[in-house]
Amino acid sequence: MSERPQAYLDPPRTASFALPIPPAGKPLISLAINESPFGCSPKAIAAAAARLQSPHRYPDPSSNELRAAIAGVHGLDKERIVCGNGSEELLDVIARLFARPGDEIIMSQSGFFQFALAARRTGATLIRASERQFVTDIEALLSLVTAKTKLVFLALPNNPTGVMVPVADVQRLHAELPAHVVLVLDLAYGEYLPPDDLAALMAPAGANPIITRTFSKAYGLAALRAGWLYAPDWMVPGLNLLRGIGSVNAVAQAAAAASVRDAAFLRQAVEQTAEQRAVISAGLTRLGLHHLRGYGNFLLTRFPGDPADFIAFAMREEGIWLRSPGEPGFAGWIRIGVGTEAETRLLLATLERFMVTGRGPVK
Repeated sequence: MSERPQAYLDPPRTASFALPIPPAGKPLISLAINESPFGCSPKAIAAAAARLQSPHRYPDPSSNELRAAIAGVHGLDKERIVCGNGSEELLDVIARLFARPGDEIIMSQSGFFQFALAARRTGATLIRASERQFVTDIEALLSLVTAKTKLVFLALPNNPTGVMVPVADVQRLHAELPAHVVLVLDLAYGEYLPPDDLAALMAPAGANPIITRTFSKAYGLAALRAGWLYAPDWMVPGLNLLRGIGSVNAVAQAAAAASVRDAAFLRQAVEQTAEQRAVISAGLTRLGLHHLRGYGNFLLTRFPGDPADFIAFAMREEGIWLRSPGEPGFAGWIRIGVGTEAETRLLLATLERFMVTGRGPVK
């Protein structure tokens, strides 16, 4: 059993940032914030353009067409689906529904920073569970549960690490949590998982799991902010009461509904992501840079020196935008997003030039 650490609230982290200015004459190559470089479905663009012909009409506050599309594609109950302004709004809604000051929310040590923000906004006490080699330790999570625990948040794959917990371990976590604890599985990067694993995670038994999803990653609709969750029917009225009315705008609803129905585009985007992730991984290994095995559209990479040096160099030389994670414990790391084939070549060439020429930490 893990020793219970002292509870604490993370220092506030800004969710805003300014887009950098690339060198004159060069485009900005964004590998910083886990966007998909492969665009979105042409059907989504067409649906968005069609809905823009009537901007004077309010969006459907219940997102009925979008929920029907999601339910039809995934074989789910439409009435158990709630849509929101990205999955981040829904994570906040979940926390506000179940947690109050004096309650406890548990997450893994290097879990998604929005979990910590959700706890802070509700006044609940945040408890972080220790990990094993950056992977969530299920035993550690379970050992921290008390009568005050209301929520356990778990991202699969995780952000910022990109690692995955075996599905069998997740199922055991859910089975062993007491009934008063709600398990929240954030599957923002779920499309990148093997289909069988994703299907198993979407079908937990019992009365209290919530699953959150987004169209911002593999579907390529980051600009439109559309997300959804799947919850037991008894939770749905409360979740709908707390979310923003019409928080998913009409254009986002139309584009997301078209996207979820375009299986061919999604499959191609996921395959391209896996191919470029493997190329980046091989390049990092060749250069002697340790990185975690990632299951999403990014790789968390550790630098032997100050990663800010390479971030500045890449931006100045090629307009490549990179960022270090803001989560506690990752000061020496960079989260490198997957790009197109051309962007991957440029990234690796820039990284090698930085290191081999003596400007970097490795001579």
